[in-house]
Amino acid sequence: MTPALSVWMDLCRVLAALAVYVGHSSLLLVAPEGVSATWQRSADDAVTAFFVISGIVIAHTSRQRLDAGGAGHYALARLSRVYSVAIPAVLFALAVDLIGMRWDPSLYVVDWQYPRLWLHLPFHWLFLGETWFGAIQPLSMAPYWSLGYEVWYYVLFGCLLYLQGRTRQRVVVVVLLIMGPRILLLWPVWWLGVVLYRRMDRLRVTRAWAWAFMLAAMLGYGVFFLSGLRAETDAASKALYAWISRGLPSPFDPGSTVHVLSDYVMALLFALFVVGAAHCGWSFGDRGARAIRFLAGFTFTFYLIHYTLLLCAQAMGFGAPSWGIYFVTFLVVCFFTWVVAQVGELRRDRYRQWLRALARRLAPE
Repeated sequence: MTPALSVWMDLCRVLAALAVYVGHSSLLLVAPEGVSATWQRSADDAVTAFFVISGIVIAHTSRQRLDAGGAGHYALARLSRVYSVAIPAVLFALAVDLIGMRWDPSLYVVDWQYPRLWLHLPFHWLFLGETWFGAIQPLSMAPYWSLGYEVWYYVLFGCLLYLQGRTRQRVVVVVLLIMGPRILLLWPVWWLGVVLYRRMDRLRVTRAWAWAFMLAAMLGYGVFFLSGLRAETDAASKALYAWISRGLPSPFDPGSTVHVLSDYVMALLFALFVVGAAHCGWSFGDRGARAIRFLAGFTFTFYLIHYTLLLCAQAMGFGAPSWGIYFVTFLVVCFFTWVVAQVGELRRDRYRQWLRALARRLAPE
C-alpha cells in the first residue's frame, strides 16, 4: 500500500464515520428537520465501505507480519486493536445508558441486559451477538453489530493465512460453524478489500482513468442512492432470504444483514473508487496527510460510542434541535470520543506490549 493510498483510506474512514453519525442522528430524531430521512441509509452504506477498507488494511498488515513474526504477531495486533476500543467503549456506554435511563427509560429497549451484566458483557466481548443467537448488540451500542462481523472475518482470514493442511481445514470448518450464515453473507464485501489489495500492484491505470473511476463511483452512488435501484436490490435481498427460508424449518433471519445485495453494489462502487484513489496521484501534502491521519485515529471510538450519546441526547429531550444545538451535540460527541480514546484506541500499542508479555509468561519459549 502506497503512503498516498493509506491517506485516502484514512480520509474515507473519516467521511464514513461522519456519514454514520448523520444517518443515526436522523434515525434517532436528534438532527434538525432539514436532515432528510434518506440519510439513514447512508449509515449502512458507510459501514459497507468500512468493511472493504478493513479487508485492505488487514491484507496489508498481515503481509508485513507474515515476514515479521507470523500468526502470533497477527493475533496480538488484532487483539490489541479490537479490545483497546471494545472494552472501554462498552463500559462508557454502560455509564451513559444509566444516565439516559433516568430521563426516559422507554428508549432503552435492551434493558434486560443491565441486571445480568456479568453474563452479557463477556458475551459481547467474545463477539457472539451476530452469530446463531440473532442480532444482539451490547446495551445501546447499535453500531457494535459490525464489530461482531469484522472480528470473525479477522479470525477466518488468520486461519486461512497461517494454518496449513488438515489443521486449517478443520479449524476453518469450526470457525464457519460458529460464524453462522448471517456473518457469511457479508464476507464477500470484506474479502473484496483483500482482493483489491492483492491485485492493486498489477493494475495499470493512468491518472486520467483513475480520476474517471473515482468520478464514476461517486456518480454511480448518487444514482443508486437517489433512484429506485436501491429499492430493487433491497427487494431482491428479501427474495433471496425467502428462497433460503424454503430449505429451513423456520424463516431465515438475516439479523443485521438486512439488504445484502444492496451492500454488494455499494462495495463494488467503493472498490472502483479505491482503484482510482490508488492511481490518481493525489497525496494531500504533508500537513493534509497529518491532519487526516490524526482524525482517522479516532474513528473507531467515534463509531462505537456516538449512537449511545445520541440516544442519551434523545432521552434528555434534544429532539429536532436547531443547527446550532446540533453542532454543539457533535462537538460533545467528539469530546467524549477523545476522552475514551485516551484510555483505549490511542493506547493500543501499550496494550499490545502487555499482551505480548502475558503470552510469553503463559507460553515461554
